[in-house]
Amino acid sequence: MKKSLLTCFFILTIIVTSSFVGASSGIEGYTSLTYIASRYNPYIHYCVSHGDKPDWITTSLMIYNYSGVLYVIKTYNSTVIRFNLSDENNGYILSHVQIELRNVTVMTVLPKYMSPPIFWNKSEVLSEKTEKSHEPGFNGWTWYVFKLRKVMITGSYLIREADMQVVKDGKAYGHTMLFDSPFHPLEKGSTFSSYPFSTVVGRVMVDNKKPKRWKNITYYPPIKTVVTNRYSFNLTQPFGKGYPIEIVQMATLIYTFDASDGKLVFTPNGGPDLWALGVLSASFSDEYSLGQVEVKHDDSYAMGLVLMSFKTGVKKPNTVSFHKPDVKTAFVFYGSLAVLLVTIGISRVKKLRG
Repeated sequence: MKKSLLTCFFILTIIVTSSFVGASSGIEGYTSLTYIASRYNPYIHYCVSHGDKPDWITTSLMIYNYSGVLYVIKTYNSTVIRFNLSDENNGYILSHVQIELRNVTVMTVLPKYMSPPIFWNKSEVLSEKTEKSHEPGFNGWTWYVFKLRKVMITGSYLIREADMQVVKDGKAYGHTMLFDSPFHPLEKGSTFSSYPFSTVVGRVMVDNKKPKRWKNITYYPPIKTVVTNRYSFNLTQPFGKGYPIEIVQMATLIYTFDASDGKLVFTPNGGPDLWALGVLSASFSDEYSLGQVEVKHDDSYAMGLVLMSFKTGVKKPNTVSFHKPDVKTAFVFYGSLAVLLVTIGISRVKKLRG
């Protein structure tokens, strides 16, 4: 009897745990992830009616390093970022990124002897102008302001599967913001990023009850939010004594993941994946979600840069993709284990009494 029960338990263990085999990180099952911070006219009208200027209302605000020159980029229509993933077969995932910005203002400030290098298509330019700097000590500098229909920023980097680090040109930037592996999860006190900004995970919260929404999409729990400790940074135009572009004293990075498979659901900020492309600072605002939260007082909506769509596919031969581990499976396993242990105990008691 005892041998039979142990055999059943062994078989049950194999059946229940086999779904976890070959799933070292959730990233292996995905071929693309597309995120959006959408424009929403009713929200813009609401803000303007409350005294905001249209120029203040953006879906993204970024500081972008292109050829050693820092640019301020404001996007007024939707911001869309696509991460296309492919297996490198050497322990790395290649991430190719397309950042699509529409109705954009691009600005930079430079000494009078320099002209701005261009990373956009000239056919997309609506207007351009220059303004003299009035910053004390920078009277010889000039602001360049370009208004464009569309800007595309592209680039690529590697994600090291062993520790989920973003790597570009041999430099490790930090943990990818795209995935939190359910098998090696981010925890309080763990290092999140190291270059160019050093951060440590300060808080981890898991919500097992409340879903999040975006338009016709629902993101179901468990939902995990990771918040880094505060850090500061100073982004200056790197010429002469350096023109201050952005000075931040108390920044945090916030990421909300689908805890069942680890993919990023939404975030208000950038991170190592964008830093590796030269986007050193980013803040995102999905105006549709903001309209639901601020106007309709419904806080169930995902905020910032929101997961709009994704594609999955088999990326490695003989590898099982693990998309949505069912939390109930664990309860079934441990419940079955408890039943078997109780049964074995009863069997032993009967033998002793006999």
